[in-house]
Amino acid sequence: MQSPEQRYLSQPVGQQLLGHFAARDTVRHATPLVPLRLRDIGRFLLALGGRTPRRSHC
Repeated sequence: MQSPEQRYLSQPVGQQLLGHFAARDTVRHATPLVPLRLRDIGRFLLALGGRTPRRSHC
């Protein structure tokens, strides 16, 4: 019986990366491309300008 590392290293590189790309693809499709709230967009723009966004009390 081979250890998991030996099985991994005996696979071609493309085969090793299939699991990685499948997981990354799942996350990419589940994540929205734009923030859903106007507040998030404002914080992002402030961060781009080098300012830290104010923390609200809520």
